[in-house]
Parts: sequence; C-alpha cells; structure tokens
Amino acid sequence: MSKNTGYVLIIGSSNLDFMIYSKRFPNPGETVTGGSFKQYLGGKGANQAVASVRSGSMTIFIGKIGTDFFGDQMVSQLTDEGINMNHIIRDSKEPSGVAFILIDQNGENMISVAPGANFNLKPEEIRSRAQIIKNANSIVVQMEIPIETIQEIFKIASEGNAIKILNPAPLKPLPVDIFSKVDIIIPNEGELFRLYSLLGFKDILGENTQKIFQISRDIANLGLKFIITTLGNRGCLIFDKKNDKFYQVATPKVKPVDTVGAGDCFIGVLASQLNKGIDIVNAAKFATVAASIAVTRKGAQESMPFSNEIHNKLKDLNLNNN
Repeated sequence: MSKNTGYVLIIGSSNLDFMIYSKRFPNPGETVTGGSFKQYLGGKGANQAVASVRSGSMTIFIGKIGTDFFGDQMVSQLTDEGINMNHIIRDSKEPSGVAFILIDQNGENMISVAPGANFNLKPEEIRSRAQIIKNANSIVVQMEIPIETIQEIFKIASEGNAIKILNPAPLKPLPVDIFSKVDIIIPNEGELFRLYSLLGFKDILGENTQKIFQISRDIANLGLKFIITTLGNRGCLIFDKKNDKFYQVATPKVKPVDTVGAGDCFIGVLASQLNKGIDIVNAAKFATVAASIAVTRKGAQESMPFSNEIHNKLKDLNLNNN
C-alpha cells in the first residue's frame, strides 16, 4: 500500500465535553458564576481523528462507545466528518465517556474525565481488528484506554509497517518494553519530565531546554526513533535518535481563545502528514500551524482546521512545507 493511498488509524477515546467558559478558575470550595456553557464532542482519540481527516488523510477510528444517546451522537458526527467508523465497538454495559472542562479568559483549561466505555476496550477486541492495524500507514494511540490494550495494539502494529505514535496522555506508568515497539512519542513538556521520573531516571539539573535534550536522549535509548515535545506557544522540539539531532519548530503568535484539543490537533495533523510521506520536520511545521489555528476557536473537534486553511496560513507566514 503506497503512502499516498494509505490511511491513518486512531485508536482511543471519544467523549462528550461539557464546557464552561469563565473569567477565572474557582478555588477549592468556591463557586464562580457568570460563565457560559457549551457542549461539544471530544475525547483525545476522536479529536485526533477529526484533525487527521480534515487535514486530508483517509482516517479510521477504533474505540469503545456506549449504546446511549451520547454514543449515538459521537458515531453520527464522526461519520459525518468522513471518518471510517466501521470498526468501533458499542458497549451496552458502560456509558459513553464524558469530560467536564473549565476554560478561563486566557484560554487555559482544567479537565476532569469519566472514561466510561473508553476504559473497557479489551485486548481481545483489538486482536479481532489486527489486519486493520497491520495495514495502516500511521497509527496513533493515547492513554485514555487500558494499558494492556495499548500493549496489544503496538504488539500487533509491530508486525506491519506503520509509523507507530504514542501520545502518553493522560500520563500513567508504562511498561518499559512498550518503547521498543513505538517509533514516536509526543508528550508535552510536563509529561516528558514526569515520564522520565516514572521510568526510574534520576532528576537532572539545568534549565528546561537543556533538560529536554538530556531526557529525550535517555528515553529514546529505550527503542524510540523520535521524541516530539510540544511546548505550547513555544512550538515543539523534535529529537531524532538516529542522527542524535534536535529540531526546534516555532509556532505563530496568536491570541488563544480555547486551548482544549490543541495538542490533539497537532498529533492528528502530524500523523496525517506522515501518512502522506512528508518528513517529520515539515510534518511538525504543518501540525504546529494547524494547532495555532485551533486555539483561536472554541471547542475541540469544531476547532480543527481543514487542509486548505493550514496551507493558506503557511503561505501567509511564508513557511515552506514540502
């Protein structure tokens, strides 16, 4: 299967997001009034799938969704986006996942998630979809599904030729052997530092950029090809293990409205670009510009830009994406 006719496979979570936009976050025990309420579809996996398909790649989503009204909404909307939903699992015992999200006037967020059916995705359900996994061009997995299921996904994926991407969020302890089956991990800065500690490495001194350099080298030695650390409004830092080289990708300056889903946008678009055969640095440039568009809009999936919007922004910035 050629790179141009292949597909991105996203395996992970789908949630319904209940969002309150407020001037500030409440302190413990405090009630802050005067905010506005919105309801959107979200979940890291579904967000990344929307970002991928909107940026121009055939995209398949695998996840576990309740048989409730929320679940029906998820399946309908993701199908309308053009995502292949033929391989999802409906769960009659667990409800669909939900997230409660607070967003302050600076666009920063606080999130609490009840995973529901997402956390009931079992390894045997993944094994029955092995061929879909093996035939993908790029695969993205996040950690809103069980660890044993993530292990099974990458075990199967290692039998194919996919670019295997792990977004270690929300971060939790990971078995060390999983890194030998993954090509790229994409944490944010805080997740990278916490992952380093969870893996048993000793704390290192220095300013944050120098720490990222050393941490990336140490973690990549566990079997990874690349580590991409996202840095919010400072872009991202890519470590290329083979060439022992770092690449800094800057982000355009924008006024954020809502940062929910920005990381998912970056990852979904990056996977889409890699699926098309774009090299990792130019894929990251494209994905960074996409995320800079997403943060200027409310909602997670609704904020994901389309390919033509990203190309137009790149032209405006005089950036080349080969």
